[in-house]
Amino acid sequence: MGEPSDYLVKGCGATAMAFVDVMLRETNATFTIVDRRPAPGGHWNDAYPFVRLHQPSQCYGVTSRPLGHARIDTTGFNAGFYELASGYEVTDYFHQVMRDVFLPSGRVNYYPMSELTDAEDIVSLLSGKRQRVQVAKARVDATWLHTQIPLTHSRKFAVANDITCIPPNDLARLAPHYSRFAVLGAGKTAADSVSWLLANGAPAAAICWVVPRDAWLFNRKLFQPGETLLLQTLSNIAAQYETCAQARSLHELCEGMEAVGSWLRLDPKVWPTMFHGATISATELEHLRQVGTVIRLGHVQRIEPDRMVLSDGEVAMAPRTLYVDCTAAALAHNVGRSVPVFAPGEINLQMIRVFQPTFSAALIGHLEATLQDSPEDAARKQQYTKVAPMTDSVTDWVRAQVTTLTNQSAWMNNPELRGWIVGCRLDPFYAAIMRTRPEELEKQAVVNRLRTVSGPALENLTRLLATDVRAS
Repeated sequence: MGEPSDYLVKGCGATAMAFVDVMLRETNATFTIVDRRPAPGGHWNDAYPFVRLHQPSQCYGVTSRPLGHARIDTTGFNAGFYELASGYEVTDYFHQVMRDVFLPSGRVNYYPMSELTDAEDIVSLLSGKRQRVQVAKARVDATWLHTQIPLTHSRKFAVANDITCIPPNDLARLAPHYSRFAVLGAGKTAADSVSWLLANGAPAAAICWVVPRDAWLFNRKLFQPGETLLLQTLSNIAAQYETCAQARSLHELCEGMEAVGSWLRLDPKVWPTMFHGATISATELEHLRQVGTVIRLGHVQRIEPDRMVLSDGEVAMAPRTLYVDCTAAALAHNVGRSVPVFAPGEINLQMIRVFQPTFSAALIGHLEATLQDSPEDAARKQQYTKVAPMTDSVTDWVRAQVTTLTNQSAWMNNPELRGWIVGCRLDPFYAAIMRTRPEELEKQAVVNRLRTVSGPALENLTRLLATDVRAS
């Protein structure tokens, strides 16, 4: 018959743990978690040593356990903003959740270094031992948002034998032996690598940065969850929504978002075509602009001893250059890909609020815990969980934002869901808004702006999306 379990969970990354954490507290269900990695936390176990969260620690992880100390940084690129957990902190956090919360519950069986077959057999990657799981309720696929990272991705360009091309994981170890550096990729990993080099003394003139596509970047000041910076954050969100409500085209939307300081770009003279949701501070951006050479000739095709061949040209390269491969797609492989979150016998963990994977998984867990199997509740599950896939372009962002706003409207119209979200650690904004007192006139004015403009923003973004689809 096999091992009985209410839920069979494929993957033990952030979304899997956020989902199970809620279910452990809100149900009496049992769980079997199967993961190929040797420890919980997903891709964080393989991350480069200087990685940090894009978003404040307070808004990431599982609902039952805080991450970080809710303090404001006073030094570095994040000075003046709430702390960003390091990769080491995030990895340790998930290890602690498994050790201190999941396993002591007696309701979680965890199988690391194992894979799950379509027949619901668990196969050990070390011994090959197989065992069957008897699933009572649902199979949970937590691999939809698996992240491709430099250490483990398959390189798409050729490298000559005598060239050193490394993932950023090896940068700190090898950088002292080189005097010139080439960072390959336009995403947050590449920006982190450039920032690390500059912060540790590498001359800006010694760095070249291959940027196949420039990206729009979120200004981190827009997303600061604590009470100390609440007024600034709400004002920024209101300005963003007002821009969304007024823009007459996607181009005008981008210009408006940049004008209010919500979106940033590396070079004011280069129009970005990519939007992956990377978040950065204005201080870090000014730092990145010091780079001596930015190469915009498409993607790298091959690296030879004296030159780099790209899809739109080639450039001469100095000998003994250390190449840093930051070309992994991260979540880009999920752009436009989705299945229903809830299907018969299946739960597919995906984002139902754009760029918020752990909040999304936690809310999906709450819906599974509280809604029943009736046709009415099944319809509510579908209504509340429209998927907001990862974005690659501004059009994708508009589509995901429309989905997010539509979902949020449905959530807020349900008193029970609204109350749960207000009490959820992973979404401190609604709770902060609800705590705003009548005598706090400035905050109340901004809250009223938000409430007034959210509907028109959704309506206009929907129109812009339809116009863009027709034009294409």
